[in-house]
Amino acid sequence: MELVEELEATFDNHDPETIASILQHYRKKLSIDIERLEKESELLDSQFGRAVEQETLNLRREIEHLKKTNETVISDNYLLEYKKKDLMLLADNLEDAYEEIYQKNEELREQKKQISEQAEKLSAAHQEILKKNEELEQQKEAMLDQTDYLHEANETISKMHAEVQKQKDEILKKNEELINLNNEKNTLIEIVAHDLKSPLNQIKGMISIIKLTTTEGNDEMMKYLDTIEGSANRLNEMIGKILDIEAIESQQLNLRLENIDLSAIARDTAERFEVVAREKNIKLTTDIDDNITAYLDCDYTYQVYENLISNAVKFSPCDKKIIIRQKVVDDKALFEITDQGPGISEEDMKKLFGKFQKLSARPTGNESSTGLGLSIVKKYVEAMSGKIWCKSIEGEGATFFVEFDLAM
Repeated sequence: MELVEELEATFDNHDPETIASILQHYRKKLSIDIERLEKESELLDSQFGRAVEQETLNLRREIEHLKKTNETVISDNYLLEYKKKDLMLLADNLEDAYEEIYQKNEELREQKKQISEQAEKLSAAHQEILKKNEELEQQKEAMLDQTDYLHEANETISKMHAEVQKQKDEILKKNEELINLNNEKNTLIEIVAHDLKSPLNQIKGMISIIKLTTTEGNDEMMKYLDTIEGSANRLNEMIGKILDIEAIESQQLNLRLENIDLSAIARDTAERFEVVAREKNIKLTTDIDDNITAYLDCDYTYQVYENLISNAVKFSPCDKKIIIRQKVVDDKALFEITDQGPGISEEDMKKLFGKFQKLSARPTGNESSTGLGLSIVKKYVEAMSGKIWCKSIEGEGATFFVEFDLAM
């Protein structure tokens, strides 16, 4: 029993390996004791008989008990071995779990870092949104102010529109009155012009008769008559131009369109002005191609060419040259006349083709100028679907261009 108690105390105070070693020691010791006891038992049996047998039986029982105890210890040892293995396996599992937990912790730290960075970004974005919201609020307030202003402006515009409409109606009414007045003016001018032409023709006729009946040697009288006749001719020319303008503006210009030879008209017109040009020692040079035909009104074309050549002679100084060209350029009939006169300033260029416009340049031979010539020329050219323009450098002369479509 003491051995059992000693073994139980050993089990309580030592680990499985130590216990196994102790058990092995006791096993050997028991084996020795058993052998000794068996020998002593034999000896006692022989010496003491039944008493010894009884004692031997007791010893055997004790030995059986010890064997059972030994078997129990061995069984417990095996159990401890299994538990040890379980503990070692559990330790391995715990180590793996620790590694996994450590890895998870690292991942969590990284995620926490990322979340922290995202939180900072979100915070910055939130601040930006707050700033944008504040700006939007300011813009909203500004837009509300602008809306109020626009409402006020709209009311003002509505009032202005009503006022403009009222003024427009008044202008239309005035315009209608002006159209009526203009028609009356045109009618009056036409009547006055025709009424003036009859006595003017009579004056011209009387001057011719007086000149025929004036005796030779009365130079002073002839000078007066020439002056009166020149004034009558200028007045007659002005009346004719006024009638032409009124006819153009009232769209009563009767065009007699036909195929005409522009080459012949250019030559004929140039020849007519050779005498006038010679009086100022101006040389007329022509560069005219043959057989240039266009579908135009012959009389009005003559007037266009005559007016342009007349102006060139009128505004050219003495001893200069005028070049007259009639060419085909880019499938168009192009008439050009270039002089060496004073040229046309930029300011005069703006009003060149206006009615009753007096330019800064003046005729060089005291010729008359009504200020109607170029405006009539432009009207005639445009009435025949042509174009007219001018190029000039002040002080270096001018070139006028007239362009018409060629005949089909």
